[in-house]
Amino acid sequence: MSLKTNLFRFVFISVLGVLLHFTYEWSGDNAVVGLFSAVNESTWEHLKLLFFPFLLLTILEVLLRGNMLPEQFLPARVLGILAGMGGIVVGFYTLQGVLGRNYDALNIALYFAGVLLSLFVENKRYRKSSLLSTKAAAAVLLLLTVAFFVFTYYPPDIGLFWDPTVGL
Repeated sequence: MSLKTNLFRFVFISVLGVLLHFTYEWSGDNAVVGLFSAVNESTWEHLKLLFFPFLLLTILEVLLRGNMLPEQFLPARVLGILAGMGGIVVGFYTLQGVLGRNYDALNIALYFAGVLLSLFVENKRYRKSSLLSTKAAAAVLLLLTVAFFVFTYYPPDIGLFWDPTVGL
């Protein structure tokens, strides 16, 4: 993909992700808005800030540019999303372990790095055969969407889902 396309994608995902950090609170804690927005400060909820903008962009790109997209578009996109989310999780817990606490500026930078990693991996996968078929990639997106919806209001009792602002 061109630099212009990737720059648009980065800005779209970044701006929407930053807005999604606040939309739940702005909505008066609306349960439907909470399905797509961070409802607390847990690592899991912050992964929504990357996932849902990418999901929306994917839907828009398929609808508007479907026949112009590379054959490996959806598998590459899903691998990119997974890489970005994984990078955020690994980076967050590594920084927390090394520094002993969270720093908002580092968490924000980590989010943008996750978006860049997603786009980088996606672009590298376009010309390679994929580990996923298009149907499997769509199934992964659906599974992740359902997981975000369910775990928003019924989170497992493990660290990824703990809100550090309210303690364990």
